[in-house]
Amino acid sequence: MKYFRKKIHKHILLGISVLSIFFAFPAYAHLKWFVEPGQPTQAFTGNLVAYTSAWLLVGLTVALTGILLDKFYPKISFTWEPKKIEPYATAIIGILIGASLLINASQGGLFSININDIGPIHVTLLMLEGFIGLSLILGLAVRQASLLLIGLWLCVLYLSNTIDVLENIWIVGAALFLFFRGRTVLRYTHEDIFYSYDITLSQAQAISFLRVFLGINLIILGFSEKIMYLHLGLHFLQEHPWNFMAHFGVTWFTDELFVFSAGAVEIILGLFLVTGWVTRLTAVVLAGFFLTPPFFMGPEELIGHIPHLAMVAAVLIFGKGASLSDVFSTLSRKWNARDSHSAPLSSTKNM
Repeated sequence: MKYFRKKIHKHILLGISVLSIFFAFPAYAHLKWFVEPGQPTQAFTGNLVAYTSAWLLVGLTVALTGILLDKFYPKISFTWEPKKIEPYATAIIGILIGASLLINASQGGLFSININDIGPIHVTLLMLEGFIGLSLILGLAVRQASLLLIGLWLCVLYLSNTIDVLENIWIVGAALFLFFRGRTVLRYTHEDIFYSYDITLSQAQAISFLRVFLGINLIILGFSEKIMYLHLGLHFLQEHPWNFMAHFGVTWFTDELFVFSAGAVEIILGLFLVTGWVTRLTAVVLAGFFLTPPFFMGPEELIGHIPHLAMVAAVLIFGKGASLSDVFSTLSRKWNARDSHSAPLSSTKNM
């Protein structure tokens, strides 16, 4: 009986992987990078209620399966904490994110190529982006650069299109990860501020920021580029006929349903990252499809996916990490401990 149960679980695992692979491929081409702005909005002719209901059912089924897989195969999400390689992994993630920022700045884009003109201070912000990227590459005051990166993101959020900037909310998660981890290896210099504050989190705790914010990013992209603005996907399919369902004789699977399904899969995978369900399986699927589009869309897509690949690789290696509630309770304890240590000093000074 145990043998057959194990076989069933393996078939379920394979089925989820195939389902994700089947629909997710078009989800990871960033449509706004390849669709010219100002394209006319096409009227939606499909049955939105039917599409939504069907994918809600699929989503609930996949979520239930993911919970069961986590129960019977905990290693899919289990947190791994190899102390010897964690500092180097943190450094490599910072270097790759810094390289992405520096490349985007040199091409005139803030975080992505579609945020390319936000007014008179655009060049100034590009210079700041490049400086932050260089700091992260060299390991020069990484924590300070991380705070600057959050400030830059907030500034661009205020000045640019809100949706475009929210589609790059991974920036916040990456910056928080780097801020709370710091850099102890492959660095140019030691940190010169925050040395008196105990703000360092473990890899398992800090990795949660990468996982959750990347998941939120996928959810936003699923809605903003596919479901809410379906015409972007339809224009994209006119130039790149990726709707392969007709080749399988499924003629009723229209381009509209194809784009909607791609967005739905992106949202489901994003929810899996946020919740931490079947983390490594989700990361494997994401890694495959962050790597696949560049073969069809060119190096521009690969460059844009450098930070996402770094974050996915971290989740794949180290697992889901700690819960955010654990992270915040740890930070609260550190803050309270600092206050209790500084209180006698303050009273002594007053005397």
